[in-house]
Amino acid sequence: MKVVRFTTGDDPRFGILDEDEIVVLAGDPMFSGFDTTDERIPLDEAKLLAPVIPRSKVVGVIEGDDEDSEPTIYLKPNTAVVGPGDPIVIPDGAGAIEANGTLVIVIGSIAKRVKAEDYAQVVFGYTAGNDVTAVDLMAADGQWSRAKGYDTFAPIGPIMETELDPNIAAVSTEIDGGGTRSGSVEALRYGIPRIVELVSEVWTLLPGDIIMVTVPGGGLEITDGDSVTVAIDGVGVLENTVRTRA
Repeated sequence: MKVVRFTTGDDPRFGILDEDEIVVLAGDPMFSGFDTTDERIPLDEAKLLAPVIPRSKVVGVIEGDDEDSEPTIYLKPNTAVVGPGDPIVIPDGAGAIEANGTLVIVIGSIAKRVKAEDYAQVVFGYTAGNDVTAVDLMAADGQWSRAKGYDTFAPIGPIMETELDPNIAAVSTEIDGGGTRSGSVEALRYGIPRIVELVSEVWTLLPGDIIMVTVPGGGLEITDGDSVTVAIDGVGVLENTVRTRA
């Protein structure tokens, strides 16, 4: 199912995308199930929001060049999350900024020390994401918290797909008038099951937490005025503009 979180000017609600309409759900399906109401809303009358707001954290995962090493895992605050159409805001003096498309795993239940073969039991669904990074600050700081943790540095959306096969997902990132990068989860040395195992060995994952998995292909530099899109078949296209801080 294609789950959306949306607003029509009131409080955020959840629904199931049915072609060009949203079937409104009675509550958050992660906690309330998929009970529907009698209401249907045309998609063009709704604003899609970040499909989930992580309960506690955003985890990033990126593989290095050393084939014998484990992936690097890191944290972003949940305040870095924004939705489709929201701007990525470049901080003053941050230097070069890169966008990097990711497959996003949405955790659906408390997950601790999950075995790879059991990973699907704790996953609610998948969405697209953009792991934004201030690369100059990363080099200057010698660690990643500030460079990856700014507000707006974790766009996700537009939907959560509960039935996606993540192990073959292809991710493309494109800057309007600029470059394009593409990669696939299949190219990862660690697949999605082992990534869930690795991350849940370190941190207890809570319902709504997300794991942003960067696929091989590299990032693209973004600047004020750009529009950046991340596309995943079955999930759709996540588009965000880029602007400097007002």
